Amino acid sequence: MNEEWNVNTARKIYGLENYVRESLIDIDEEGYLVIKIGDNTLRIKEIMDKYNFDVAYIRILPAIRSSMDLVYNSYLTVSEAIGYKGKLIPVFPMKVNPLPIIIEAILNYGEKYQWGFNTGSIGELRTLLKLADKYTPRMLIYDGVVTESTIQDLLQLQEKGWRIIIDVESEREIELLAKYPQFEIGIRVKPLVKLHGKWSGSVGLSSKFGLTTNALMNLKSEYKYIMEKSVLLHMHPGSQVYKHTDIRNYFLEVKQVYDELKHMGFENISMVDTGGGMAYPYIDARDGEEESPDYTIVDYFKELLEKFKDIAPNPMIIYEGGRFVVSSHRIVVSKVVDVRSYSAVHLVHEQIVKTKDFNNIDELREFLDNIEKLLHELRAEQPLDNSRRELYEELIAIMREDLSSKLAELILSGRVDIADVLKNHKIARLLVTPTKRYVLSMSIFADIPDVVLVDQYFPILPAQRLNEKPHVLASISDLTCDSMGEVKQFISVGVKLQGKTPLFTILDSKLIAIPGLKLKLRGIPLHLPNRGENYYVVFLDTGAYQDTLSMRHNLIYGAPEIILREQDGQIKLEIAKREELYT
Repeated sequence: MNEEWNVNTARKIYGLENYVRESLIDIDEEGYLVIKIGDNTLRIKEIMDKYNFDVAYIRILPAIRSSMDLVYNSYLTVSEAIGYKGKLIPVFPMKVNPLPIIIEAILNYGEKYQWGFNTGSIGELRTLLKLADKYTPRMLIYDGVVTESTIQDLLQLQEKGWRIIIDVESEREIELLAKYPQFEIGIRVKPLVKLHGKWSGSVGLSSKFGLTTNALMNLKSEYKYIMEKSVLLHMHPGSQVYKHTDIRNYFLEVKQVYDELKHMGFENISMVDTGGGMAYPYIDARDGEEESPDYTIVDYFKELLEKFKDIAPNPMIIYEGGRFVVSSHRIVVSKVVDVRSYSAVHLVHEQIVKTKDFNNIDELREFLDNIEKLLHELRAEQPLDNSRRELYEELIAIMREDLSSKLAELILSGRVDIADVLKNHKIARLLVTPTKRYVLSMSIFADIPDVVLVDQYFPILPAQRLNEKPHVLASISDLTCDSMGEVKQFISVGVKLQGKTPLFTILDSKLIAIPGLKLKLRGIPLHLPNRGENYYVVFLDTGAYQDTLSMRHNLIYGAPEIILREQDGQIKLEIAKREELYT
């Protein structure tokens, strides 16, 4: 049976149906991945070919504007629906991406919303100071360690008309700020709610930031002035809170702390900053996993405003959520420079399997068990001579390539149900293990370091031939000498596909997708490059944190930047070097 494949299939499987960026990244009728800005489109492959780049970052600045509009309009929709009267004051946490080009985009696109900033270092403050005179004053929430040097920089911003709120979370900070009554104060409190995810350590008594209730009570007694100067409650649940129930429980705690501060005498507190946490949908399957939150920005504001709507007056809401604002604006594109097979191509293993017929999954499982037994015996004989080593390689090839082809044949013929395959981890693994390794002209460490640092998932897809079914399942390797410079995971969003028949790659019969299910594959579905073809692989959603976490691994560092802006209804394209963006 031949499955249908078209650009709509590719759009679903590669995760392009994403409510944050679906208007920005798409596939044209000829199968090219395109960037859309207004009525204009650009093919990513053609940009790379034109400038002869093996690797580049494409920075789509209008994507930041699009995300900011989505945040603000979602708030307005929810607040109007439930009658919430409190104002939204959005601020951008500069740690997410402090490049001057990004900060200026926030200042520019955020002019109509008076989008402010959250900072925590002198370097971030000085970036703002360089740009402040060009734009109207905003709000700044400073929640780093306060020193005399930071105070002087904050005073400069305040003199330019900025509203400065300094978070306090220690007695030393409160004592220092007693000398500067011109500053408003934010009370930062530790959340105690139990959350899931990589950044769950941001909550609890042992978390790095915030005051405990006991500490706040003691400081309140000793430093009476903080009762008058405190205008903000600030709490933070950590980045990428992907479960709706976690967000709900966290907002419930924030509301409780707000009520208690009011009862303690903090009458001037009228703003609530719930910190970061709004999860970006790297995959928009909405199933409550790390890369796929089960709520949207509208759901986020519904939960938040419902908690505070009965408080009179409704407090002003400070929105941070920097990952949500800038993730979609940066794309990494790299050319495939080599394709390597995991297994040696010999006729021996092909003949072994061709002469073996399987009628059901039990027969295939028995055959697989025998191979694994023989592999175990060979590993026990180490070191192996060349003939035994060759046999070992052939058996691995049988498992990785030939058995998966036989299994796909059984599934497509109806003799084996895919549901039965998925119940057996060892059998299912045959269908999701890559047969090829694609070497890309890039460094994972330099270009997308969170892949190594926190096992971050980024959507990956080819820049071309998306109207063709992929040939193979492939892992991706970079040019570094480090074995960690690889990507071996792909989330197939088959939940949006119609029909019942699984999709397999053309040449190695590996799973691409199963309608109605979300799959985690151990490689990326890609095409074999044609002779002389510049075949590019694209990493989406790399705009948060990656720029400043980059490292000079193997001295591979600083890909050229392709900067896209919108000017008079047209796309304006600029080429810049990485170092130019830091000045």
